[in-house]
Amino acid sequence: MPFNINNLRSTIENYGYLKTNHFEVYLQPPKMLFGGISAGQKPVNEIAKMQTFRIDQIRAPGISLMMTDVNRYGIGPTQKQVFNAQYSDLSFSILCDGKAEIWRFWYNWLNAIYEFNGSEDANFGQVQRIARYSAEYNANYSTQMQIVMYDTAGKTVQRINLGDAFPSSMREMNLAWGEVDTLLKINVGISYSGYTIVNADSEIPNPSRSNLT
Repeated sequence: MPFNINNLRSTIENYGYLKTNHFEVYLQPPKMLFGGISAGQKPVNEIAKMQTFRIDQIRAPGISLMMTDVNRYGIGPTQKQVFNAQYSDLSFSILCDGKAEIWRFWYNWLNAIYEFNGSEDANFGQVQRIARYSAEYNANYSTQMQIVMYDTAGKTVQRINLGDAFPSSMREMNLAWGEVDTLLKINVGISYSGYTIVNADSEIPNPSRSNLT
C-alpha cells in the first residue's frame, strides 16, 4: 500500500505522541545518607527534592537479551538461544546549585558505597581521617528511583520504577575561563537490579523520608 499522509495524520491525531522533555525523576536517598552529610549543607531530603527540578536529561533504562549460538539439531546450522538478560546502566545530567551541595551529595554517596577517600579540613592536605578502602552492603546504599512520563497535556502516562538503584559513576566536570555563560552540570551513572514499567496510578516515592528506616 503506498504511503498516505492522511493516514499518518489520522493515526497521530487518534493515538497522540510523547515528547522527550515531558518527564520528572524522583529520588529517595538511602538511610545511610541521612545525617551523614557534612555540616552546613541542607538536609539530605531537601537536596534530593531539589534535584527533581534540576535533572535536565536522562537516559531511560534499557535491556538486552544475552544469546548464544546452538546447533538446531545438534549439528548443522545454528540459531540463537536466549540464556539471560542484562540491564544497561542509565545516566543523567543535573544542573548544579549555587553552593555545589548537589555535587557533594553525589560525591558523598559514592564515597559511602566504597570509601575511596577519607576526610580533610579546609586547608589542603590536612588529613583528618584516612580512607578505609572498603565497600558497604548493598542494602545500605541502594534506593528506589522513579521516572514519571507525561503526555502533552501534562497527564501522567507511565512510571518507570528502578529497584536497588545507586550511583556507579560521576563524570569529571569541565571548568573553563572562556565559557562565561555555561552552566555547570553533573553527569551521574546509575546501576540497578531491575526495573518495571507501570501505569499512571502507581505511587510516587516521597523524597522527604526514607522507606528504608
